[in-house]
Amino acid sequence: MRAGTVKRGRPAKISLDDIVAKAIEQLSVEPAKPLSMNALAKALDVTPMALYRYVQDRDHLLQAVANQLLNNLAPEIPDAPWPQQLRVWALAVREYFLANPGLFGLLGWNEHIATAWWGQLATLARILKSAGFANQALADLVQWVGNSIMGSIYLEIAGQQSGFKLNDEDWQSLARDDVQVVEELIEHLNRKNARTVFIDSVERIIANIEASTSHD
Repeated sequence: MRAGTVKRGRPAKISLDDIVAKAIEQLSVEPAKPLSMNALAKALDVTPMALYRYVQDRDHLLQAVANQLLNNLAPEIPDAPWPQQLRVWALAVREYFLANPGLFGLLGWNEHIATAWWGQLATLARILKSAGFANQALADLVQWVGNSIMGSIYLEIAGQQSGFKLNDEDWQSLARDDVQVVEELIEHLNRKNARTVFIDSVERIIANIEASTSHD
């Protein structure tokens, strides 16, 4: 072959598994960056149109990626009273999302909730049902507990990424009366063990639920 000659051949062969695996890889590198069909195609060395032979649209891709990741989240819920079950579920979810922070961008999009996440909420509902809740009260509790736990995890990840640091512009944008308060908050937050803080949050949730059932 002469120097400078471009070697031509068949386009790279890919599969849905290849696309999902590459998408997960990109999320692990840049968890805060939304998945891009163009960037994904470039990483796979194919044209963007080639991806649509395997996924109907970006929504289909996100669902496949979310399901692939979340299907590996399978907490072993013990045969124990519901508070212990909730502790196990919450800690398992925390560990998994800390290892896969890009998942937060895949829990819901365009009014969709990832199918596999509904499975996790079903597990949470079964745990809370054994605490004596049903129907609308159960649905409301699942929403509150789920949001509280996931909010704690999200803030923990955000804190790890930022280190609770503010730059000069951030400090200047704060109201004068808030500066000292924020300084003290950051000082205390940086001393805390993140896992201990999370466990304390879960215990507060359990105590709140137990208090509500004792008043019924």
